[in-house]
Amino acid sequence: MQDFTKLRVWHEAHAFAVAIDRALATAVKGRADLTNQLRRAAESIPANIAEGAGQVTDPQFARFLAVALGSTTESTNHLMLARDTRVLASATAADLLAHAGRIRGMLINLLKRVNT
Repeated sequence: MQDFTKLRVWHEAHAFAVAIDRALATAVKGRADLTNQLRRAAESIPANIAEGAGQVTDPQFARFLAVALGSTTESTNHLMLARDTRVLASATAADLLAHAGRIRGMLINLLKRVNT
């Protein structure tokens, strides 16, 4: 069990969820299904990291990190769709996709450490 607020990946994931929320506030309207799903997937990343950090064993923590990784991948997919359907500007989507990529790498590295 650990304090999730001390995990760098949690801070990055939290900042990503905030950035998604801000980007969607100015996004093209009309795709509420996509924007809601993107927002939920992005919010799920730091939430699962936090919940996992509260677990007692490393395998339990790893399970939540894996879920967070899945939510990162889901967010990436939804960002690409939002970009390609012009819900988000290409430059905005590119920045958010790069941010998701950094989180993905951090989660993979943390999973490797937890699983060894």
